Amino acid sequence: MSKSLQRLLVISLLLAVWPAGAVLADEPNTSATASPWALPAPGACQPAGGLVSGPGGSPEDAPPALPFQSGDVFELERLDVLKNFLPDFVWPYRERFFFDGMRLEIGPCFRDYGPPAFYEEATEAFRGQAKLVADGGLDDYTAGQPFAVGDLVSEDPQIGNKWLWNVEFRYQAAGFHGKFRMTDLVGRIGRAEPFEGEMFKFQMAHRADRVEDGYVAPGARSKHFVAGGIFYKPFDAREHSWRQYRDLKHEREIKRSDDLHAYLPQWRRVRRLNANQVEGLYMPSFSVGVVQNQQLAVGAGGGGAGIGAAGGVTGVGGTVQNKRSGYEGLVIRPLLYETVVLGLHDVLAPINTAAPGYPENEDRDFGPWGLSFASDRWDLRRALVLEMRAKDPTGDLNARQVVYVDLQTLQPLYMATFDGKEEMTNVGLYAGRWSDDREGYPRWPDDEARPIQVIDSVGAAFANLAESGSWRRESWDNVATPPPDKTVKRMTSVSGLTRRR
Repeated sequence: MSKSLQRLLVISLLLAVWPAGAVLADEPNTSATASPWALPAPGACQPAGGLVSGPGGSPEDAPPALPFQSGDVFELERLDVLKNFLPDFVWPYRERFFFDGMRLEIGPCFRDYGPPAFYEEATEAFRGQAKLVADGGLDDYTAGQPFAVGDLVSEDPQIGNKWLWNVEFRYQAAGFHGKFRMTDLVGRIGRAEPFEGEMFKFQMAHRADRVEDGYVAPGARSKHFVAGGIFYKPFDAREHSWRQYRDLKHEREIKRSDDLHAYLPQWRRVRRLNANQVEGLYMPSFSVGVVQNQQLAVGAGGGGAGIGAAGGVTGVGGTVQNKRSGYEGLVIRPLLYETVVLGLHDVLAPINTAAPGYPENEDRDFGPWGLSFASDRWDLRRALVLEMRAKDPTGDLNARQVVYVDLQTLQPLYMATFDGKEEMTNVGLYAGRWSDDREGYPRWPDDEARPIQVIDSVGAAFANLAESGSWRRESWDNVATPPPDKTVKRMTSVSGLTRRR
C-alpha cells in the first residue's frame, strides 16, 4: 500500500470519529472547562498544545516545535518547512501561490487584531437574544456578534450554522470602499485587460457604532447593506456602474432576492437587473480570453443570471463567471447552507500585508501565475475551518465550500469550492491590512476619537481549476470607515448612478 493511500485512510478514519468542533493537538486538553475556541496569547509562537491540526492532518503531522519564528524569511527552496501551516487544498497548487524569487517574511504570532470595545459591548448587551429559526435563519439579532463565543459549545448540532452567522456579522466597521483592479488570467500566458474602478459596501443595519441611532445608519429603512461600484477601465467598460440592495428579510427568507440596478452609457438610463440567486457582492462579468475581448456580458457576476450583452466584438476564450467577482467570500448568506465545524488549524496567512499593491504600486510582482502574495508578511493565526454545503446547489451556487476564517476576527483567510461531483473548482486566499498600522487612516466622521481596529480586505487570488484559469483582486487603499452620512446617502441611491453624468 502506498504512503499516500495510507495517509488518505488515516484521514478518513479521523474524520469518521472526530466530533464537530473538537480540537486535535499533540498534547491532550486536560481541562474539563477549557474552551475549544480559546485564542493563544499574543506573541506565543509556541502556543499550548503545539500545532492544532486541521481536517486534513493528524497528530503525527504536528511537529514538537514551530520550525520558524517571527522575522524569519523563507524562499521557495524552504517552502516544505511550512507545509503543515497551509490548508491541505492549497498544497497541491502551491506553484500558483508561491514562486521562485519570493521572500515570505514570518510576521507576528497570534497578534491581537480584536475588534474595538463598542462592538464587544454590543455583543454583551444583546447576548442570548439572537436565535436560529427552524430553517437556519436568524431572528432577534440587533448588533455585535449574534452568538457570543463563550456560549458556543461543540456538542450543539447547530454549532456550524451559528459560527457562519458570526462570520457574516463579524466586525467590519461600516463596510469598505476604495479603488480596485481585477485581473483575469487564463493559464500562464493569457491575460485579459485588467478592469479598474471603485467599489463600496456600506452596512446600514446592525451597526455597533450607531448606539444612539438604534444601531442603524440614517436612511437604512429595511436594508442590511448597500453595495455598488463603477468601472473606469478598459474603455469598453468605462462608466458602467451598479447598486445592490440587500433587505433584512434575507436573514429569514431563503428565497429573498437582492435589488440590483445598473447603468451603461449605451442604455442611457438605469435598468433593474435579475438578482435571482445572488449570494455575495455583485460585480458585472465580462468575456475574456487569450486575446483582448471587447464583449461586455451584463449580469451573472455575483450569482445573477445574465441579461444580454452590450459592447463590441467577441474574442477567443471563456467567460468570467460570478465566482470571479473578486469579492466572493467576504459576504455570504448563511441561510443557503448547512454548515459544520471541521476543526481548528494554526496557519500562516497574509492577514496584515506590508507590500503595496494597486493603486499605490501598479507593478507589484505576483509571480508567473499572477496569483502570489508570497513576497510579503504572513502571520501565524489560529483558523476556524468550516464546511458549507448548499441546501439547493443550483445555478452558480457551489455545492460545497471549505472556508478558513481567522478565529479572532473571523476574517476569511482561505477558501476551496467543490461542485456536485466533489471535484474542486476553485482554491484561493485573501490578503488583509490592519487599520491601526496605517498612517492617516480616515477616522469615523461622527466621532474622530472612536477606535477603528479592523482588518481591511486588500486583495485576493483564486485559481479556477475547472477552467484552468485564475483571477486576482488588488484593493490596497480599501478603508472601512464611512464618508459623512450625506455622502453615503448620495452614493447609495439609485439616482447616484447617473448624477455624475
